[in-house]
Amino acid sequence: MRKFIVYLLLGVLISIVVVPSFAQQNQNALQQEIESLKKQLSEIQGKLQTVENVEKMELAAKLAEAQAKLANAEFGKFERELRDYNNKWLWGWTTFFVAIVAIVITVIGLALWFFVKKLIADRVEERLNGFKDAIKQVNILEGQIKLLNKDQAVSKLEATFQPDFGSGLGFPRENEARREKALLELSQKVLLDVFEDKKYLLALRHKAAEVLAQKSPPLVAPLLQLLNSEIDVDSNISAEIGQRTLRESIAVLSGVETPETYKGLTKFLNRLLTENLEHKDAYLTWTVFALAYVSDGLDNRESLPILKNAIPFLENPGFNREPLKDLIKFFDKNNDLGGIKEILNHHAAGKMPELEEKCLELLQKHDPDFVKEWKAEKETANTENEESS
Repeated sequence: MRKFIVYLLLGVLISIVVVPSFAQQNQNALQQEIESLKKQLSEIQGKLQTVENVEKMELAAKLAEAQAKLANAEFGKFERELRDYNNKWLWGWTTFFVAIVAIVITVIGLALWFFVKKLIADRVEERLNGFKDAIKQVNILEGQIKLLNKDQAVSKLEATFQPDFGSGLGFPRENEARREKALLELSQKVLLDVFEDKKYLLALRHKAAEVLAQKSPPLVAPLLQLLNSEIDVDSNISAEIGQRTLRESIAVLSGVETPETYKGLTKFLNRLLTENLEHKDAYLTWTVFALAYVSDGLDNRESLPILKNAIPFLENPGFNREPLKDLIKFFDKNNDLGGIKEILNHHAAGKMPELEEKCLELLQKHDPDFVKEWKAEKETANTENEESS
């Protein structure tokens, strides 16, 4: 570039010099002019050299600055890359060592867990075996205690069947009340065990069932079971226990005013009415009175129809005046005139004047026409009897 400028200036100067020289034809002047131009050219070259040096310095400075910036930029990039590389390296190794440590800890933990588990299992099995042995011993002791309690209960139950002897024979007479109280003190469980054990006599099992019905709370299912078994075909219960004893058991049930007793007596009375005449004669009267007492205690009038149907089959009314009075009261309480009329017609009229008057008195309040007709019929019957005699 510099050379081009120099040559350009030189060409201009030569043009300027050559043209006048041709015009003026003056060689000397041209020579002088040339020298002058050379001098000027030399000065210009010096200035150009100075300018070139300044430009070089500026360019060098700029180059140095650019190189410095480039170096700084490359160093920063290198530093970042180095930092990133170090971070990656550090995280890689950290992850590796953490994984190794985790694996080691896991292996050690599993080994320790299996060891502890085995140790605990051995201890537990050892304790469990000891516990099982202890349970066996407890079961044996419980069985022995159960058997002992059962034998004691059987002895007390058997005592009720043994005759009392006078003191003259050396045997003190046992107080009946104390004996019954001792039976009531027996646990329900031991009494049930005796009742369910068929190796004992039926009379003994029946006594256990009777005591269960008198306990608090009462358990009447065993006694009802025996009563219903008596009605079954080919039953020999009454032969072993006795009809009187079974009737007394029905009397025991009359004092147990529970829904279970009500349902059991209702079922038993229904079977007596529909299944077996022999047993009807033996137990129906007692069952009717017992069911009436339980129904009255529970304030349950649902038994009125079956009680009314059973009235014609009541046996020996002369020996049951008080229960008949209670039965009349029960019918009156529930406004069942049909039941009162049944008692009047089948048992009171002409046989028990006191009950006859009571029935007519109650009927007079609710059905005076019936009483009037009944008395008229009775008077007519008496007149006819007198005339025939």
